[in-house]
Amino acid sequence: MMRTKGSTELLKRKLAKLSTKDVLDVQAFVADLVSQQATDVALERRSTDTKTCLHCGDSKIQRWGRSKAGTQRFKCQNCKATFGATTGTPFYRLRKRHLWSRYLGLMGHHVALWRLRDEYDLPLSIPTLHRWRHRFLSRLTTNPSQPLAGMVEADEKFFRTSFKGARGWKRKNPPQLRRARRRGNAQVRGLGEQQVPTLTAVDRSGAIYQTRLSDMKHDTIVHTMSPWVESDSIICSDGNDAYAKVASATGCEHIKAKVKNRNTARGNAVGLSIGRIDAYHRDVENLVNRRCMGVSTHYLMNYFGWARRITQHRAFGDDLFAELLAA
Repeated sequence: MMRTKGSTELLKRKLAKLSTKDVLDVQAFVADLVSQQATDVALERRSTDTKTCLHCGDSKIQRWGRSKAGTQRFKCQNCKATFGATTGTPFYRLRKRHLWSRYLGLMGHHVALWRLRDEYDLPLSIPTLHRWRHRFLSRLTTNPSQPLAGMVEADEKFFRTSFKGARGWKRKNPPQLRRARRRGNAQVRGLGEQQVPTLTAVDRSGAIYQTRLSDMKHDTIVHTMSPWVESDSIICSDGNDAYAKVASATGCEHIKAKVKNRNTARGNAVGLSIGRIDAYHRDVENLVNRRCMGVSTHYLMNYFGWARRITQHRAFGDDLFAELLAA
């Protein structure tokens, strides 16, 4: 004990002689070290709680050494597969574990990838930072398990089809038969291959359901939205007749919201609007089209999940790490 105390005091005296820059470097090093130890503890706890095979669910498992990173691995005697604490999670075979929690914490502020590398001292390449982003965001696209209830607002939103990052035009194999564009709106008006429809529904508790639609046919909207809504709810929407069919299929009441800057039409509800969902769509549009300067349609729902978590004021960082690890 005395030796440890003396070593600590000696270390403190040496740190006091360092310059400000060196102290900041030591602080960052210690923060990464603490984060890595916390991550190791969480993974070890998950390994301790493992009782069944993550592949087949059989309980006949045995310890099977440790990975290069020191994580306990197991082998199933039934299916003969091996697995560890990160199997089936976004952290599977992901290196630099001391950066995981810090990266997840910065996602709550939506920091650009180049700033993560240059200003926040994440020593990773831009492609690696991009791959990490979508590894984590892909787990945020799952809709809630409980259906929407009470006053439910529903509306659709259109986004320009984008192949950002694609190299098809340079390789003489374009994903669409059109000229490559740098930015701007769709070149053809109306719903078509240049625009992507999405459907969103929210209730007064703050729960948000969202998905991408293949088309805007009434049957598609009814088939998609019916499992989202609890019976005896009230569906509030615009003039799209598809939502009235959803209400009929789910045993709900349908109310047509008041249209802004117009006189209340026959059948519309005075004072009711879809303001919550319009505000959420503005947040999503701001994230996708302005802060990210357009995103690939392939990743569109990942950004929807990101916007939903930010809108609901749910925590990032260690809380999100524990959530992703448990899932």
